[in-house]
Amino acid sequence: MFRWLTDQYPSINRRLSEGLSPSAPVDNFYLDMNGIIHPCTHGNSDEFVELREAEMFRKIFLYTDRLYKLVRPSKLLYLAVDGVAPRAKMNQQRSRRFRSSKEAEELMSAIVAREGRLPAGEKFDSNCITPGTDFMLKLALAMDRWVEFKIKTDPFWKEGARVVVSGPNVPGEGEHKVMDYIRWAREGGDPDWGKDGPLRHVLYGLDADLIMLGLVTHEPNFNLLREKMSVVMAGKRKGRGGRGQQRKPKDMLDYQREDFELLELSTLREMFDLQFRKFGKKGSEALHNKKGLEGVQKLPFEVDTARVIDDFVFMCMLVGNDFIPHSPHLAIDTGALSLMLGVYTDMLPVFGGYLTDKEKIHPERFQKFVDVLASYEQSFFQNRGREEKEDNWSRPDYDDYYYGEKLKLDPPNDPAARRAIVRDYMEALHWCLNYYHNGCKSWGWFFPHLYAPLMTDMTDLKSFYKDTKTGADAPDGFAAFDFDQGKPFPSLVQLLSVLPPQSSKLLPDSYAALMGEESPLVEFYPRVFETDANGKRQSWESVVKIPFIESDKLMETVSAVDHDLTPAERRRNMGGEPSFYDPKVVAAQEVAKVE
Repeated sequence: MFRWLTDQYPSINRRLSEGLSPSAPVDNFYLDMNGIIHPCTHGNSDEFVELREAEMFRKIFLYTDRLYKLVRPSKLLYLAVDGVAPRAKMNQQRSRRFRSSKEAEELMSAIVAREGRLPAGEKFDSNCITPGTDFMLKLALAMDRWVEFKIKTDPFWKEGARVVVSGPNVPGEGEHKVMDYIRWAREGGDPDWGKDGPLRHVLYGLDADLIMLGLVTHEPNFNLLREKMSVVMAGKRKGRGGRGQQRKPKDMLDYQREDFELLELSTLREMFDLQFRKFGKKGSEALHNKKGLEGVQKLPFEVDTARVIDDFVFMCMLVGNDFIPHSPHLAIDTGALSLMLGVYTDMLPVFGGYLTDKEKIHPERFQKFVDVLASYEQSFFQNRGREEKEDNWSRPDYDDYYYGEKLKLDPPNDPAARRAIVRDYMEALHWCLNYYHNGCKSWGWFFPHLYAPLMTDMTDLKSFYKDTKTGADAPDGFAAFDFDQGKPFPSLVQLLSVLPPQSSKLLPDSYAALMGEESPLVEFYPRVFETDANGKRQSWESVVKIPFIESDKLMETVSAVDHDLTPAERRRNMGGEPSFYDPKVVAAQEVAKVE
């Protein structure tokens, strides 16, 4: 995503030394802390990493301090650690952890074969970076103490911004807790919000999803900060043909301003504005007077760039995200974004309006959009058949093979079963739109399939809305699905849901036993499972074919062993609230103590 955006709109990417200067001070700085915790503990290493908690915590805090002093926000520093995630995200976490444990086992076997034994010391299990573990509880407690210590002893922190720490005991993904805070503050939670003009925001993190979230805030000055990939990957690249000497990677704690890059979403908005404004009434009239542009079709309405951006974010959901699989023939690495943006540009005059309105979709316009995209499906599977040397993708019945092979429908041409999957997929799109624009509207919802439906089966979309409260017959033509809010899982229940058996030691003993052969939950913890490359090249892109957890059965089983938890384990299971630190208040309290 990052590469596509910077290729499409090169001017949005700037070096940190250019983007953050005294003439453009930062007001609010948000850190997605999991993007710091992972590299500071195991550096995404594929070798044996020894567990050294104190050293790992120290590095996490030193790097956080370094980023704070580089960016120098004047109003707010927000430290967001992943808490319990919505069920839709937990399924992806579960897949990742099962796959990583399988790869770790293979790695350990390779080390033993090479060295004759494993290295000394306890191996660090990166799956411990999950809410509910003893590791995360210790980190949360240490982080609060560290922030208090810095505000009392470090002149920069003493005179610095207010600090919010949202730890792993506060439900929600880190970046979405940031978005919840922005919505809360902007809607009256912070009376000083924007009183001196639009705030300048910087959000640190590597996840492409942050681009989408930053865009839908529609804050005029929103930037994403990340390390340059050339710096991060420096120690992992070899010479041509895999030969040559590797360049020694730079230690994270030695990173300077020139080692970072800033993605300016305000510039991206300007690019969208320039790209689409010409199609509006005023813009197209001016263009029609220019030679060679007589064919530009006028829109029956003036362009609203914010609505175009919301539609772009919606289109990006079709190439997949952390919550739903991508539409089978739309993948970001095969040019799907460029295809969709081209189709959208061509069809906007035909639509007569936009595809989305926040969490709502215009089913008739989206149907027209889908119909065009579906026309590319057959050629995609024919090409895939040639690449994979799989003739079944080129069969006249290329859809029966997909539903039978991937989604295990029996019979594969069952129209009711296919229709149900399409309905689930539309619901998934609405859940994602809600999540991005409004926050989590259902903690328990998830897409119950490993693969998306074919786009050629996405027909008569309007009929899905007849029984909803909003209804497709609303005056503006937009519609939405209803969701049951529900509640997030307790931390230990999420932990049990996402961990593979190889990481059972991270659970309380009474919970770990529920992964065993005698447990009613044993079917959810297979030690042997298949992965499907599904046309992808990288192992992390594979579909992990493990069963979905049944939440009712899980909660019923857990309730029978909760009484066995120790007081320390119960503490790991407790929810909490963010911690707020105002340096001025802390200073006053210290003076009061002295007096």
